[in-house]
Amino acid sequence: MVDVQTTCMGLTFDVIGFLLVLASLPLTFGIYKVATKKQSLQFATFLGKKTSVLAMIGLLSLLIVPYGIVALLPITLSLSFVSPAGRMDWSEYRAQRLTAISIVLLMVGFSGLMPVETPRSPEEWGEPFASENPYAPVWPSSEQYTWVFVEPLNPTNFEVVQSLSLRTPHQTNPFQQVESSVLISSLLGMQESRMRQAIDLVDERLPLRIDSESFRLEQKGDAQSHTFRPDSGSVELNVWVYDCYTTSGTDPEGSEVGEIVVVGQSKWGGTVDLLVIVRPFFHDGVASDPYAESYVNAWLDV
Repeated sequence: MVDVQTTCMGLTFDVIGFLLVLASLPLTFGIYKVATKKQSLQFATFLGKKTSVLAMIGLLSLLIVPYGIVALLPITLSLSFVSPAGRMDWSEYRAQRLTAISIVLLMVGFSGLMPVETPRSPEEWGEPFASENPYAPVWPSSEQYTWVFVEPLNPTNFEVVQSLSLRTPHQTNPFQQVESSVLISSLLGMQESRMRQAIDLVDERLPLRIDSESFRLEQKGDAQSHTFRPDSGSVELNVWVYDCYTTSGTDPEGSEVGEIVVVGQSKWGGTVDLLVIVRPFFHDGVASDPYAESYVNAWLDV
């Protein structure tokens, strides 16, 4: 019953977030109409002939366009400048169009503050070591569970596992959602922020000191498609593998201290599930289980 309630609550926040974005244009119209006191102004024409309707269709297409607004906004702006008539429309309707774009982006930002569901937590993993990440960015919303798994006979052979539920305000559909989220997180430096907690935990267990403020991630080639085989059936996912370097030492290039494996599953509604496995560079699994299949399979079965 709790899981059903949690899911329903998550869907409610997903819907609210999308409705906020859809409300951008009617809100812009209302603000512009009040500001200009043009009582005869019509919604269908206040951004230009048929432009308001086309813009609403564009917002609705966020339900199907891969990469969401990250792809849609540049394409839409480019098309509006292609023809001389389009450029003339921009000259005439510049103020209201710029206002509309600003409010759309503002509402996308607000939608990113909607709460997310509880991260996946396999029963066999037990209670998480931590259920919060003090380094996680406030935006977009996220929840994170962290476990530390240590080999009993060899305490230096350990893994830090993080299960995340992350809001994706730029995209409400599952098409290339994980890929877009990983790319945006990398470009904005969000990956490093979220990884600091794991780096601190690695630092506690290694003789080599690692400053969680002084490390960098280097992706090992492109994401690789891999078929995982949990009990629930085969699942094909992209896998990102990163080398982690500490940059607090004397070597300007940094010293390799670990490897990070990232997988994710896309979801409708504007959230994505991610799993991150952090291992020291000498861990047995780096060679024997490069995609951390045992953890991914358990996570997929939740």
